[in-house]
Amino acid sequence: MDAAIAGLIGAAIGASSSLVTVWIQAHYLAKRERSKAVLDFAIRHRSEAFEYADKIAGPVAVTPLAAHVHYQQGLLKLIETNTLTAESLEKLHSDNDDISQSIQDAKQARVVAKVMANQNRS
Repeated sequence: MDAAIAGLIGAAIGASSSLVTVWIQAHYLAKRERSKAVLDFAIRHRSEAFEYADKIAGPVAVTPLAAHVHYQQGLLKLIETNTLTAESLEKLHSDNDDISQSIQDAKQARVVAKVMANQNRS
């Protein structure tokens, strides 16, 4: 009798661990697929921005890929949570503008530091 109970307990533990393993794999697969979709959308969005910039006369700045990824990720989250409103979309645009500005400021600071280092060597 004890062997039968131990066998049932062992089978239950084995089945439970299999179910947990399958759930974890599905969870991380869904995260990976979501990340891939966000990156694909961002790359396509940035490519469209380059195409549009080519049609405009004069210098045009295209936002960095990281800003496009942030925007697409935020947009997908708003859609998934069913919270896409004019206000939430405006906040996403504002946050994205802040990120773009931060990236531009950091890039400018790196360029200035590099120029200053080159001048100090001379």
